[in-house]
Amino acid sequence: MNKRTALLLVGVIAAGLFLSACGGSPAGPVTVNVTASEYKFESSMNTFKVGVPYHFVVTNQGTMEHEFMIIKPETSSVGSEQLDSDALAHIEEADLQPGQTQSVDYTFLQAYPEGSLEIACHLPDHYEKGMHTSIVVK
Repeated sequence: MNKRTALLLVGVIAAGLFLSACGGSPAGPVTVNVTASEYKFESSMNTFKVGVPYHFVVTNQGTMEHEFMIIKPETSSVGSEQLDSDALAHIEEADLQPGQTQSVDYTFLQAYPEGSLEIACHLPDHYEKGMHTSIVVK
Protein backbone atom coordinates (compact mmCIF):
# COMPACT_ATOMS: atom_id res chain seq x y z
CA MET A 1 0.00 0.00 0.00
CA ASN A 2 1.42 3.35 -0.97
CA LYS A 3 1.41 6.46 1.21
CA ARG A 4 -1.50 8.09 -0.62
CA THR A 5 -3.75 5.01 -0.26
CA ALA A 6 -2.83 4.72 3.42
CA LEU A 7 -3.75 8.37 4.07
CA LEU A 8 -7.05 7.93 2.23
CA LEU A 9 -7.86 4.83 4.27
CA VAL A 10 -7.05 6.64 7.54
CA GLY A 11 -9.29 9.54 6.46
CA VAL A 12 -12.22 7.24 5.65
CA ILE A 13 -11.88 5.44 9.00
CA ALA A 14 -11.66 8.75 10.89
CA ALA A 15 -14.74 10.11 9.12
CA GLY A 16 -16.68 6.95 9.95
CA LEU A 17 -15.72 7.15 13.61
CA PHE A 18 -16.66 10.84 13.74
CA LEU A 19 -20.08 10.23 12.19
CA SER A 20 -20.87 7.32 14.51
CA ALA A 21 -19.82 9.35 17.57
CA CYS A 22 -22.00 12.26 16.45
CA GLY A 23 -25.06 10.12 15.96
CA GLY A 24 -24.66 9.56 12.24
CA SER A 25 -27.59 7.14 12.34
CA PRO A 26 -31.12 8.40 11.66
CA ALA A 27 -32.66 10.16 14.66
CA GLY A 28 -36.12 9.66 16.02
CA PRO A 29 -38.12 7.00 17.77
CA VAL A 30 -38.69 3.46 16.54
CA THR A 31 -42.29 3.03 15.37
CA VAL A 32 -44.22 0.10 16.85
CA ASN A 33 -47.56 -0.70 15.21
CA VAL A 34 -50.14 -2.20 17.55
CA THR A 35 -53.59 -3.46 16.54
CA ALA A 36 -56.35 -3.85 19.12
CA SER A 37 -59.40 -6.02 18.46
CA GLU A 38 -61.72 -8.28 20.45
CA TYR A 39 -59.90 -9.49 22.70
CA LYS A 40 -56.28 -9.31 21.66
CA PHE A 41 -53.34 -7.12 20.77
CA GLU A 42 -51.01 -7.70 17.86
CA SER A 43 -47.72 -5.80 18.01
CA SER A 44 -45.03 -5.43 15.37
CA MET A 45 -42.48 -5.76 18.21
CA ASN A 46 -42.51 -7.58 21.54
CA THR A 47 -38.86 -7.11 22.49
CA PHE A 48 -37.53 -3.64 23.27
CA LYS A 49 -34.26 -2.04 24.38
CA VAL A 50 -33.60 0.19 27.38
CA GLY A 51 -32.95 3.81 26.40
CA VAL A 52 -34.42 3.59 22.89
CA PRO A 53 -37.38 5.91 22.23
CA TYR A 54 -40.43 4.10 20.84
CA HIS A 55 -43.49 5.56 19.08
CA PHE A 56 -46.46 3.23 19.66
CA VAL A 57 -49.13 3.65 16.95
CA VAL A 58 -52.26 1.89 18.22
CA THR A 59 -55.21 1.17 15.91
CA ASN A 60 -58.52 -0.12 17.22
CA GLN A 61 -59.79 -2.49 14.54
CA GLY A 62 -62.43 -3.89 16.86
CA THR A 63 -66.09 -3.06 17.23
CA MET A 64 -65.88 -1.73 20.79
CA GLU A 65 -63.69 0.71 22.69
CA HIS A 66 -60.35 -0.45 24.05
CA GLU A 67 -57.52 1.07 26.00
CA PHE A 68 -53.77 0.59 25.62
CA MET A 69 -51.46 0.24 28.60
CA ILE A 70 -47.87 -0.78 29.06
CA ILE A 71 -48.02 -2.13 32.60
CA LYS A 72 -46.95 -4.92 34.94
CA PRO A 73 -49.25 -7.98 34.71
CA GLU A 74 -52.38 -7.83 36.84
CA THR A 75 -51.86 -9.79 40.02
CA SER A 76 -54.92 -8.68 41.96
CA SER A 77 -58.14 -6.78 41.55
CA VAL A 78 -57.21 -3.10 41.83
CA GLY A 79 -59.22 -0.04 40.93
CA SER A 80 -58.90 1.68 37.57
CA GLU A 81 -57.28 4.76 39.17
CA GLN A 82 -54.49 2.57 40.55
CA LEU A 83 -53.99 0.90 37.16
CA ASP A 84 -53.83 4.29 35.45
CA SER A 85 -51.12 5.47 37.83
CA ASP A 86 -49.18 2.20 37.49
CA ALA A 87 -49.11 2.30 33.68
CA LEU A 88 -45.84 3.29 32.03
CA ALA A 89 -47.75 4.40 28.92
CA HIS A 90 -51.50 4.74 28.45
CA ILE A 91 -54.12 5.58 25.82
CA GLU A 92 -57.57 5.87 27.38
CA GLU A 93 -60.65 4.21 25.94
CA ALA A 94 -62.23 7.59 25.10
CA ASP A 95 -59.36 8.10 22.67
CA LEU A 96 -59.39 4.57 21.24
CA GLN A 97 -62.90 4.08 19.91
CA PRO A 98 -63.57 1.61 17.05
CA GLY A 99 -61.67 2.66 13.93
CA GLN A 100 -59.49 5.21 15.73
CA THR A 101 -55.70 5.36 15.73
CA GLN A 102 -53.76 7.06 18.51
CA SER A 103 -50.10 7.16 19.42
CA VAL A 104 -47.97 7.43 22.52
CA ASP A 105 -44.20 7.75 22.91
CA TYR A 106 -42.26 5.90 25.56
CA THR A 107 -38.62 5.16 26.38
CA PHE A 108 -37.99 2.23 28.71
CA LEU A 109 -35.65 3.22 31.54
CA GLN A 110 -34.90 -0.26 32.85
CA ALA A 111 -34.94 -3.89 31.77
CA TYR A 112 -38.04 -6.05 32.24
CA PRO A 113 -37.58 -9.82 31.80
CA GLU A 114 -40.26 -11.93 30.16
CA GLY A 115 -43.44 -12.06 32.20
CA SER A 116 -42.86 -8.83 34.11
CA LEU A 117 -44.40 -6.32 31.66
CA GLU A 118 -47.21 -6.42 29.12
CA ILE A 119 -49.42 -4.52 26.73
CA ALA A 120 -52.93 -4.73 28.17
CA CYS A 121 -56.51 -3.49 28.11
CA HIS A 122 -58.10 -3.31 31.55
CA LEU A 123 -61.65 -2.41 30.59
CA PRO A 124 -64.21 -4.67 32.29
CA ASP A 125 -63.76 -8.29 31.14
CA HIS A 126 -61.24 -7.40 28.39
CA TYR A 127 -58.16 -8.45 30.37
CA GLU A 128 -59.89 -11.59 31.63
CA LYS A 129 -60.80 -12.56 28.06
CA GLY A 130 -57.11 -12.46 27.08
CA MET A 131 -56.52 -8.87 25.97
CA HIS A 132 -52.89 -8.70 27.08
CA THR A 133 -49.58 -9.74 25.60
CA SER A 134 -46.19 -10.08 27.25
CA ILE A 135 -43.27 -7.87 26.23
CA VAL A 136 -39.57 -7.98 27.11
CA VAL A 137 -37.20 -5.05 27.63
CA LYS A 138 -33.47 -5.78 27.47
